[in-house]
Amino acid sequence: MEKIIIKNENLSVSVLTLGATVQNITAFGVSLTAGFDTEEEYLADTCYFGSLVGRTANRTGNDNKIDGEVISLPLNEKGINHLHGGIEGFNRKPFKVAEKTENSVKMTYLSPDGEEEYPGNLDLSVTYTLIENALVISYNATTDKPTWVNLTNHSYFNPYGINSGESFKKSSVAIYADKVSVYDENSRVVGNMPVENTEFDLNTPKPLCRFYDHNYYLNGNEFKTFLGENLRKAGDMFGKVNITAYTDKPCMQLYCGEFIPDNTTISGGYKIGSGGAMCFETQFEPNFQAKGENILRPDEAYKTTTVYEFTKGE
Repeated sequence: MEKIIIKNENLSVSVLTLGATVQNITAFGVSLTAGFDTEEEYLADTCYFGSLVGRTANRTGNDNKIDGEVISLPLNEKGINHLHGGIEGFNRKPFKVAEKTENSVKMTYLSPDGEEEYPGNLDLSVTYTLIENALVISYNATTDKPTWVNLTNHSYFNPYGINSGESFKKSSVAIYADKVSVYDENSRVVGNMPVENTEFDLNTPKPLCRFYDHNYYLNGNEFKTFLGENLRKAGDMFGKVNITAYTDKPCMQLYCGEFIPDNTTISGGYKIGSGGAMCFETQFEPNFQAKGENILRPDEAYKTTTVYEFTKGE
């Protein structure tokens, strides 16, 4: 496992070849994300700290369709759901460093046909680039058979500092969305509902009153261009450092870290537990495989960008 550090005047980001994992993001001198120091800790991790998640993020069952053919994916969550790419998802795969500069690193991985039962050889690259006060994550992939791809970054953020001991409930959060997913008894998405007049309406920043692990349908009208990509503002976390997410994906999951094991030791010897950090996971609508949607074909290219932008807070 190799560690690459990219940095500029205000940001420093450590990226690992194992899982193309973002080990740490430090902005304005504040360490914001949870990670580990050793490969053994990452291989034992159940939280996907900082990992590139794939081939597909979030949950689906085993009744998935590509052009009418049913494809059963391994059910690695309680024997019920296929979660975050399966038993040995991309978070456990060795990526190669293809290019590196002081403020950018590109990593690649070839996922073979049949890995975790996904069809097609998937040729994947991810590039992490620092632009002023932003981390730009650019994903690209091609395949030789119809397959699914839904990549995301699973960094856990604490806007007050990952070593602050503060809960997610101290931070105000906003997500610019008009709908939130509806789930069945297996936590699979089966529809959506309006957020208006519900506890899921976060269009105005507010402290969170409960644990969230919900997918939002983005509809904000604020956009910003990064590296030539015009991206929608998806959400904000406010604290000592403010964190803003931008994406070209239609959805984003808010996860408040409910299932982080208490007294988990992270880099620096700090302890973190349930509710100690939050995730903004940009994505397609979860469980799209069951509908036979978002199929990547050999004559197409998967390309998507997510940005985390940082500004000084309180």
